[in-house]
Amino acid sequence: MIKEGKGSLSDVAAEYVREQILKGVLHQKEKIVENDIAVELGMSRGPVREALKQLKYEGFLDYETNKGYSVSMLSPKDAYEIFYLRGNLENLALNRCGGRLLSDGIFLMEDAVLAMKDAVAAGDLPLVIKYDEIFHKQIMISGQMERLTHLWESLSPLNGAMFYTIEQVNAYVAEKQLPFDEDDAAARDGRRGNNYLEHKWLLEILKQSNLERSVEAINTHYIGNGERIYRIGMKMENRDLFL
Repeated sequence: MIKEGKGSLSDVAAEYVREQILKGVLHQKEKIVENDIAVELGMSRGPVREALKQLKYEGFLDYETNKGYSVSMLSPKDAYEIFYLRGNLENLALNRCGGRLLSDGIFLMEDAVLAMKDAVAAGDLPLVIKYDEIFHKQIMISGQMERLTHLWESLSPLNGAMFYTIEQVNAYVAEKQLPFDEDDAAARDGRRGNNYLEHKWLLEILKQSNLERSVEAINTHYIGNGERIYRIGMKMENRDLFL
């Protein structure tokens, strides 16, 4: 049924399908039936149709003529580009503030990390994504360039699909029992696959206000992980797991 106060009907439908994907109710390559969602939510098919178009833009769905929509994930190339762009935009903000984050921003980041701990424990990926967005936005705000922040925010609609892709890659690694790279510090420290521990580690470095160390940490968090996702993603793509 439709929940009150959730924005337009298409927003409600998009949120519903998005959460079904992130929570593992809808699976990779599963067909999305427009009419079934409309009936489930008690709305017409028009808003659902708009919602599915939005989710395709966000990277959650694929569309084929005469076949319709199905659950998808970002290609290795797209995933890497999002990691690369977000990381470099945050590094620009860090350079603008000399590595010194605003005190209010650090306070919000600390709250986000604590909230992320509970979300990780509950296995609530949509909440993890919410707190990740809050955490990283404080880096951009500290750069005090509105256009730079807006540019970073333009990638936000793809953040959910990025997390979904990471989950699928990590599941593939676990299933195939692939060895971690020798230089994978996150794996050695037990942070790999745990968003709370990863962001706790990142915050501890950012709070030191050391520009060089902060940039290095952001590169590890984003670009290093993006390269890992690309490399493993190509193996998955060869097995026709990426759409």
